Amino acid sequence: MPKRDFLRRWLVAVFAVETLCITYALKFPGLATVNSVLYFCCGITVAILFLFLPQIQRPAFDFPNRSRTYLKAFLIIATGILIFYFVYSIIQDSPIDYRNADMLPVIRKMNERFLDGKWAQVYDSIPEIWNGSKPVYLPGIWLPFAPAVALHMDLRWVTATSLLVVCTLPFLLVRLTQKSTLVLLIAAALLWWLLSENDTHGFISFSEEGVVVLYYCLLAIALATGNIYYISIAASLCMLSRYALIGWMPAFFTFLLLNRKYKQALLFSLTPLFFFLFFFIVPFGWKAFLHLMQLPSYYIDFSKRVWKDSPETFSDYIGFAKFFVPGKMRLLHTLLIGLSFIIPTGFILFCNYYKSKINLSNIALAALKISMVVFYNFIDVPYLYLFYSSTFVSFTAVVFFLQDEY
Repeated sequence: MPKRDFLRRWLVAVFAVETLCITYALKFPGLATVNSVLYFCCGITVAILFLFLPQIQRPAFDFPNRSRTYLKAFLIIATGILIFYFVYSIIQDSPIDYRNADMLPVIRKMNERFLDGKWAQVYDSIPEIWNGSKPVYLPGIWLPFAPAVALHMDLRWVTATSLLVVCTLPFLLVRLTQKSTLVLLIAAALLWWLLSENDTHGFISFSEEGVVVLYYCLLAIALATGNIYYISIAASLCMLSRYALIGWMPAFFTFLLLNRKYKQALLFSLTPLFFFLFFFIVPFGWKAFLHLMQLPSYYIDFSKRVWKDSPETFSDYIGFAKFFVPGKMRLLHTLLIGLSFIIPTGFILFCNYYKSKINLSNIALAALKISMVVFYNFIDVPYLYLFYSSTFVSFTAVVFFLQDEY
């Protein structure tokens, strides 16, 4: 068996275990400790396998013949029907109510203020939610919900649309082969879990995470293209949504400098700055920015409150916070910050030193995966819905690695 096919099989196998850890293995809370360690190890292994596989072929919309076109069309339509059927049921059974979860109600209020032209008040306290809830979301998270608010639609339809794009876009960009069949089945199992086990994770009914997942998958696709413009834009969107990419940004900048791509490094530095200024500072002001910059200092106390009110968030699911609560949360927070910066850049430097033995072209994608694995596994409050971004990045990359040469 050729080495490439052997590594591909291992990649699919490890991705399958990673997906299992974040889905049906959660039905066994007694195995939560083992599951957390296994999920972390699988994520790191997926990243390392990227280094020894051939460079990803640049994705492009591919419709080589009618049969494959019809197959892709059928998969998209079937996936869309499945997603929208389940989401419609979830919407009917679970009205948005801040007393159950305040994320979507806060996002809706922020968009109402934005659409009313009250941009300076977008980040003001919301008296009708917990007697004065303070918005804590970056523009990349809440702004995509503006069309739904303007059209008086349920915000969960934005999540449904994001999920449809994430599940189908990778297959539109590659040639489907027999090797893709198993990945299709794994992706179907992941999607079925998200749709049918919503009470376990709240990904659809309570969270805004579908938009975040979409951003990170677009970044993975951009890295596959190698186009610095796509990479810079996608990375900027990720940075305007969650802090998870904070350690990968300097790592990728270092990667560009080591390869003497100085113009690309400059563009990569300026694009997020442009997004930050024109989509955050200019419309909403420094006061909102300074408020959000102070949030990490509150995470330790917040994690202690969650431990007191909902200990199963730590004990029954994944993430390493279960090993630190309740007395060592400050240590966990320190590790989160330190490792999020040190490991991705250290990984880039290590790989560059041994670049003659590994595929340098896949280093940035591998570093992205490692960054996400480290950040989410050491996060202070490991809400389950947060972890699906990392698994979907694995899914996107695996689809590209399995395609045959043209």
